[in-house]
Amino acid sequence: MKADFHIHTDISDGCSSIEEILNMARESGLTHVAITNHDTVEGLGKAVDLGIREGIKVIPGIEISGFDFQKNKKAHILGFNFDLQGKNIKKLCNPILERRNANSISQISTLIDAGYKISIKNIIGRARNSRVIYKQHIMEELIERGYTDEIYSDLYRKLFKGKGICSRDIIYVDAVDAVRAIKSDGGTAVLAHPGQFDSYDMIDKLCRAGLDGLELNHEANSSEDMEKIKRYSKKYDLILTGGSDFHGKYGSGIKLGSITSPKEAIYSFDKDIKKGENGPEEIENFIKSIVREAGDFVKNSVSDNFNLKLKNNDCRDLVTKYDLKIEKFLVKKIAEKYPDHSFITEEKTSEKQFFSEYTWIIDPIDGTTNFVSFHENFSISVALYRNKKPFIGVVYDVMKDIMYSAISGREAALNGKIITKKADRNPVLQDSVIDFSLNTITFLKNKKIDLTKINDSIRGHRAFGSASLSICKIAMGELQGYISAKLRIWDFAAAAIFLKALGGCCQYFSYGNNNKFVFIAAESKPIEDELLSKTNIKNLRSVKSC
Repeated sequence: MKADFHIHTDISDGCSSIEEILNMARESGLTHVAITNHDTVEGLGKAVDLGIREGIKVIPGIEISGFDFQKNKKAHILGFNFDLQGKNIKKLCNPILERRNANSISQISTLIDAGYKISIKNIIGRARNSRVIYKQHIMEELIERGYTDEIYSDLYRKLFKGKGICSRDIIYVDAVDAVRAIKSDGGTAVLAHPGQFDSYDMIDKLCRAGLDGLELNHEANSSEDMEKIKRYSKKYDLILTGGSDFHGKYGSGIKLGSITSPKEAIYSFDKDIKKGENGPEEIENFIKSIVREAGDFVKNSVSDNFNLKLKNNDCRDLVTKYDLKIEKFLVKKIAEKYPDHSFITEEKTSEKQFFSEYTWIIDPIDGTTNFVSFHENFSISVALYRNKKPFIGVVYDVMKDIMYSAISGREAALNGKIITKKADRNPVLQDSVIDFSLNTITFLKNKKIDLTKINDSIRGHRAFGSASLSICKIAMGELQGYISAKLRIWDFAAAAIFLKALGGCCQYFSYGNNNKFVFIAAESKPIEDELLSKTNIKNLRSVKSC
């Protein structure tokens, strides 16, 4: 194992994207990396997902711009493995980002007033991924305009250091508050490169705030610093970390992975290695990573001419080559990681089509007609059942880049951020919008169930054409109910897990022996009960709750 636990991307003041970082990490033989951008948690969910895809463990991280106001010097704090939502961290750090951006814009104005022919539009373009302008972005514009040939040149020192016209700095946050924010979000707090800012005299009070570790391996720490850091580590029982502090061309020139972390930090941060097992969070992240990869393929293909096939010669039941390709891809990825697991899939691309201890239920494209006709409002849906019971569900709205996910019995997440049901949501049927289609009305009418009877009891109805997305809309409070005939389990398995995590409910009713169901979902039990009562769907046999 080999880890670099101090890396910056173009989301802050680095020059490389997350994808480029992971490619370099692989080439450097790294097994673990921590993305530690300045004062932001942006992009960490994506980084974790991409890391799973690439076989590299990505540790969510941050470097908070801390300050010791008693000693009047900087003391940066690294955070690791905190809740990706980072509620307390963002509350502390967002004002730093605002101050930094305002300061940089002021510096640009000062340079223009001083006669430097630079373009603020170009500088903003360089900072588009971070949405915050750093000195490095300004210096790159000065290089392009011919004022200097490197970032950390004499011109940089003349402008931004000492009595330079751009030497003003922003107000950072108290380093103690930085430690507390990281701990409040469930993370590990580490004092960054103590040798660089001579921040040893802060260690005692930082430990009282919950400090967990010290950064040992860093280019700014001398050999004397490293000995001192080890002594403090032993005195306060602190873990030791390390990393390259990589910024690419915006940094000192040091290569990614050239400075690595002591292995004790790897074991501390990577709980799964210590346990030797795959926890539900790791499985959920694995699902999201392969689903996102499949989604990227679809996004690049929506303009293609679709090679259509028909199921049972029914033009309403379309299958594209992409259904088959996506399902094969997902089954292959899952089977490689979990060879003993079985599958229930729409296109039956796996030979293991049965329920076992762990069973994957896959709908490669839910909303095929939307996909073909409108190139939007379709999803990739993957559920994992354990002992025939719902376990983990992921629904990906491909074109809107919205990832719904949930683990049974736990909180739901939207694009990796934990969400809960709004407390003021208590809808009644007369204020509800219900999703059902003309096909469903026609089919149920033949079963002596008349959906038109609820028309006067609801606010209105819509038909979005994707079962999984409609169910997720109910969970989010955008719809209040959904009724569909002739669904199969892959149409709703993943979305039902997300719905239940947010307090919704659903049932399905079988008819015949063809594994098709009449399905009903609702934002609340009272709405579900009213729909069942007014439509007589409950008269169908074999009622099952999700």
